[in-house]
Amino acid sequence: MDWFLEQARLGNLFRASNQTAATITLINTSTATGFILSNSFGSGKKLIIRDIGFQYTTVPAAAAVIFAAQSIAVHATPVTHTTPLAVYRADGSGATTECAGRVDAAATTPNLPVYARSIGYSPTTPATTGGLNYRDYCLGAIILVPGTFLQISYITTAPVGIADATWAEVAA
Repeated sequence: MDWFLEQARLGNLFRASNQTAATITLINTSTATGFILSNSFGSGKKLIIRDIGFQYTTVPAAAAVIFAAQSIAVHATPVTHTTPLAVYRADGSGATTECAGRVDAAATTPNLPVYARSIGYSPTTPATTGGLNYRDYCLGAIILVPGTFLQISYITTAPVGIADATWAEVAA
């Protein structure tokens, strides 16, 4: 059986998404907007990322590369949750606070992230946003240990859209 499917069956699979379009923040700032997933220092859990995605809601004015950016190191200073988003169990049972993962549309991170994986590239002035839907099936290639975070970031032109992530939580 697929490991993530088993985690869903056990109640350990979670997901979150922006509920309105947000502008993604450039990597070189700790005041982040868009989509920030964090795992508090001391949580006792690892967040194993299944997938992350981004869907443009406005036609980009210029080319952009969208990335998953991860904290550079473990930090005991917590992420400041400015605009929290709801986290849901993947089984459809509703929002939950019984998880280690916290998600924000705006937050202040304790350190600057580094690019971890590219998610997609938008060409200069595409005709529509419909074809600008990017999904990275990480399948565990990104793990957030306690005291780390992940944010959707970009290089060149700030994208506007909806971001989301699905992850499993297991003992650290």
